[in-house]
Amino acid sequence: MKNTILITLFSLNLFICFGQENYPTSDSIHIFWQPILKITHKDYQGKPTEDIEKLMNKYGFSASASVGIWSVIDIPKNKRDRKKKFEKIYFAPAFEKTTSFTKTTDSVQIEMQNYYFDICEIWARWARKELKDYQDKFNSIGMSAIFYSTIKKEMNENKLKMYKAYFKDVFIDKKEGAFLKWRNDMIKNLSETKYWTTTPEECFRLMSQKPIEDGYILSPTIIEPMQSKENIKP
Repeated sequence: MKNTILITLFSLNLFICFGQENYPTSDSIHIFWQPILKITHKDYQGKPTEDIEKLMNKYGFSASASVGIWSVIDIPKNKRDRKKKFEKIYFAPAFEKTTSFTKTTDSVQIEMQNYYFDICEIWARWARKELKDYQDKFNSIGMSAIFYSTIKKEMNENKLKMYKAYFKDVFIDKKEGAFLKWRNDMIKNLSETKYWTTTPEECFRLMSQKPIEDGYILSPTIIEPMQSKENIKP
């Protein structure tokens, strides 16, 4: 009996290990956001543009991170399935090595730039939660596709506002304690929103640029952003 239990447990462990996908989250050009990710000066491999050089000289910083939020929507390949299966929407912040630049190996300067990457993660999580809230509210296939463009637009607008506020406080005004405050606020935000963390699956879907879910294709059309999400009532 004891041997039977051990064999069963061993088989179960094998099933778990081989049944799970191990999705890569980086390639030679891009690094996608993950909780244990550590970006160093070695990942800043690009050359500065003339505009970046001017900003560096004007405000006295020595590194520039090139980051953004990638997103995509996949739909069932077969039309008959589009009335039975939900859309798959992916968001993933990406750091681009070849357009990120540094003149220094100073860890503080690099950390100050890396927080732009965390800002992307904050708003990617916000977008996931917003879409899930609307999906739950309407409980209808197709609603995520309707709200996708609107939420994506708001996500990018909010991300840009936070970029500007962070840059003003830390680099332009150089307020005393500003960087520490921003760092603590972002750490708190990321801690409180762990449920919505970017997954390796999302990273790989956007990195590979092709659907990873069987029976799905890239949506051939994207619905234009709505003027107001409140126009649609449950």
